[in-house]
Amino acid sequence: MPTAPPRSVLARRLAAAVVLPGLLTSTLVFAMPATAGSVSVSGICNGVVNQQAHRGFVQENLLKAAAKKNAVAIAALQAERTTLQATEAALKVQISDVDNELAKLVAEEQALDAAVAKAETELAALEAEQTSLRQTVAGAEAALAGMKADRADVESELSPLQLQLDAAKAEAADLQAQAADLKGQIAANDAAIAAARIDLASLQQAADKAANDLAAKKAEIDAAQTQLATLTTQAEDAAAAVGKAVQEVSNAEDALTDLEAAGTAAQDALQAQQDKVADARATLGALQETADDANAAVTAKQAQISTAKGQLATLEAAATTAATAVSNNNAAIEAAQGKLPGLRSAAATADAAVQANSAKIDAAQAAVATLQGQIAAANTEIASKQSQLTLAQTQLAALNTTKNGLVADIAALTAQIDAINNNGNGGGKKALLEARTAKEGQLATVTGQIADKNSVISALQGNLTTLQTQVNNLNSQLLAKQGESSALQQQAAPLQATLDAANAAVTSKEAEIAALKAQVPELQSAAQAASGAVSAKQGELTALQVELTAREDAAATAAKAVAAQEEVVAGLEKELPGLTDGLVAANAAIAQQKTVLETLRAALAQAQEAQAAADKAVVDKQADLDTLKGQLPGLEGAVTAANGAVTAKTGEISALNQLSEYLVAQLSTKNAQITAKETEVLTLQGRVTPLLAALSSLNEEITAAEASLAALQLQLSALDAKVTAAQAVLRDLQAVKKTNKEAVASQRVVVSGLEAQLGSVQNQIKALDGSIALGSCVA
Repeated sequence: MPTAPPRSVLARRLAAAVVLPGLLTSTLVFAMPATAGSVSVSGICNGVVNQQAHRGFVQENLLKAAAKKNAVAIAALQAERTTLQATEAALKVQISDVDNELAKLVAEEQALDAAVAKAETELAALEAEQTSLRQTVAGAEAALAGMKADRADVESELSPLQLQLDAAKAEAADLQAQAADLKGQIAANDAAIAAARIDLASLQQAADKAANDLAAKKAEIDAAQTQLATLTTQAEDAAAAVGKAVQEVSNAEDALTDLEAAGTAAQDALQAQQDKVADARATLGALQETADDANAAVTAKQAQISTAKGQLATLEAAATTAATAVSNNNAAIEAAQGKLPGLRSAAATADAAVQANSAKIDAAQAAVATLQGQIAAANTEIASKQSQLTLAQTQLAALNTTKNGLVADIAALTAQIDAINNNGNGGGKKALLEARTAKEGQLATVTGQIADKNSVISALQGNLTTLQTQVNNLNSQLLAKQGESSALQQQAAPLQATLDAANAAVTSKEAEIAALKAQVPELQSAAQAASGAVSAKQGELTALQVELTAREDAAATAAKAVAAQEEVVAGLEKELPGLTDGLVAANAAIAQQKTVLETLRAALAQAQEAQAAADKAVVDKQADLDTLKGQLPGLEGAVTAANGAVTAKTGEISALNQLSEYLVAQLSTKNAQITAKETEVLTLQGRVTPLLAALSSLNEEITAAEASLAALQLQLSALDAKVTAAQAVLRDLQAVKKTNKEAVASQRVVVSGLEAQLGSVQNQIKALDGSIALGSCVA
């Protein structure tokens, strides 16, 4: 928001040049009466009305001339007061506008504080959830450690990735530490800027005092000039008028030059801003095209992945069909081969009559013994599983006891913390909170171990059910085999009649087996080809998914660049109206100053015509005036030194501001590096998670535990992404908050400057009111 510039020494000189000549003129007129009475003068000038009281009898023509000039001086003072009153009103409007803007900025600062607090709370909750989930994952991994004997091949691939992940996390932590150090440097630099601004205010006060001292000395010189004017003739008044006109013309020319330079600068600034807006818009268009291309690439790659997935499903179905055909054929061969010994045995038994039948009886009894051995082995395995189940249940009971103890400990600690909160005494609360947090972590670990142990118990109970079913089946087979043995013993006599049929059955079954074996190579080739096609398609799908991730990252980067450029364009466009208004105001001021300059030049020409005969009478009084003027260089040197100190301090603040901008830029770069490193961490975690999930297929007995671990890893990856996003949001809010804080400080400085200007104008109006009340004489 534009503000009125402070009154300069030149402006104060112009005011003195306008007011003092009128006062001098009226004094000169009344200083030379035609006759002087014997009345003593005990007071000072108090207007036309009191002239006779001061001097006694006054000639009528001189009294009229004095009244006329006095009226002119009063009119000039009133005009100046009107100008100052307009300036006062404008300053009040500016102060009100700046106050309103400051109130808005303060409200925005409060809203940003609330948003930052909310973001920090959400981030703390996410990090607490992240810590808890990581503890749960660690417990699951510890429980699975003893069961992964066959995972060596997968772990050899997983180990280097985990090392890369740890290194990336360490680098991310180091970058965050560097960012924290930069924030500390920024805070220290901000404190230095604040101290420098306080010093600048003190130096500005010293400069103002020096300027006021210089103005006072010039007032003494003006008083001496007034005394000089009382000793001269009307010609000296003409000389004073010439001096005044020359000064006014010079000042007006300087002011016009300054205004024209300001107008040129305003035009250049407006044109430069318009060029920046055009360049920023062009950049925004290019970035938008890049973002559109990146999004199109993502869509195309997703379509390719969808197509590949459809083809993979078809190939997997074909592979399953081929594998089923091979399995069915092998099963048929095994079934036929299993029947063939029986047929041959039947033929041999029929051929050998009683001997063959006796051999079949022996074979049946051997089968009975075999089944009995299998039943005994199954019963032994059942006993082993039952022992494992009993051990697991004992361990579960111990874990439940530990859990109950931890719950009781946490409840006791919570009661102690609540008691401290209620009593208002914070002593020892931190230790209790830390102890409770540790207990809660142990409770989470034990709870995970209980869940794992329940899974183990469920698996063992399932194994027991399966083994018991097998024992039941074997008992059924044993009964059947014993019945078969009995039947064979009863069939010894009629078996010879079936010999021919048995030999024919043997021949037929051998032919069937030969035909089935002939089909095996063709079916196996088909199954291998289908499996190879599935593997190739899976490789193709994996490559497409890797490409999709890269293109999605590119699309996200392009979208961020577009958003950032849109903010740049909006910021540049927002500055245009202020620059345009400044140019219009500068042109209006130039036109007004040209009119003033022409008027002053006309007055100068008139005054110079009357100056020719006025020089000699000024010489005597000029000596006194030169003495006073000789004191001016020292005062002007003090003003120059004070202004130099203000300029130096302003330069120091500018250097500190540049350092602040550099540190903020460094912090932004460091934040970008942190985001990139955290993205690398997430990418590595995305590669580690599938490998961890792949371990679940190595052992059927740990399928449930592996699935649980994979799910936990996926949750952790998602939670890490949420934490990263929350940290980015918090950093953005903190950056906006810093910018808003600087804007509030800047607006407060503007308000202080405007209020100082308003006080100065009000003091001048008060002084003019006093002079006008005294009839243009100095009070």
